[in-house]
Amino acid sequence: MSQNIQIKKFYYSPVKSFNLIEDNKLNILQDKGIENDRIFALIRNKTKQDAIKFQNKQYLRNNQSYLSVKNTPLLNSYKVSFKNNQLRIFKENTELITINNFDFLNLQKVSFKIKKNEDELKNKNIYFLYNINSPFFDMINDNVISLINLESLRDFEAKSGIKIDHERFRANIVIDGLAAMQELELANKKIKIGNVVFNIFCNTPRCKATSFPYRSKILDINLPQKLNEIYNHIDFGIYLKPLTSGQVFLNDTVCILDD
Repeated sequence: MSQNIQIKKFYYSPVKSFNLIEDNKLNILQDKGIENDRIFALIRNKTKQDAIKFQNKQYLRNNQSYLSVKNTPLLNSYKVSFKNNQLRIFKENTELITINNFDFLNLQKVSFKIKKNEDELKNKNIYFLYNINSPFFDMINDNVISLINLESLRDFEAKSGIKIDHERFRANIVIDGLAAMQELELANKKIKIGNVVFNIFCNTPRCKATSFPYRSKILDINLPQKLNEIYNHIDFGIYLKPLTSGQVFLNDTVCILDD
């Protein structure tokens, strides 16, 4: 399928539901996703033993256990940097903690700091987890990469009359050049970016988290409801699964394969 598709942005997010880190390239790992994407997460309402199982066994995970923007909007005020295997966590512009030892007990220094910093969480049972081999995705048993199309966003903005930042969707890959919502018709096709091939796994249903502007704790739109009002579904963007490994770059050629 011949298209003039351009990559506009690359992002990854080391801690699920925290900030995006923009880059000019991504390291893609076959069957695993993006290197260092969603390899940390906060969970709630678990015993220590169950938290360890949640961390280590992907098939035991469930979306309801994650501490996320949709149930804890204050997470939008946190950000991280992750370089040279060192995780630094900030609340707004104040550094809270730096760690480079990711064993389970040491990770709980992070959950302790966040609980101490937030009245809302002081009495909650939360744990900070790490798994570089089985990252923490909403798709539970599938390691995926999220892609959105800017033309779809322009269409949504025009029809809703609301300015919507693309970052709130927390996509890994932002493209332009496809017709509005055309990406939602590509399930089970393949897309090639540079030398890396991806299966277009499924469309991305949107949850309450997208109702908050990026880095804001204030809800400004019921985004899933607005999607449903306009398009009769709550999908925005698609999930990809990498079939090969390699690096992808902003200037790479993008094509939908006609297999």
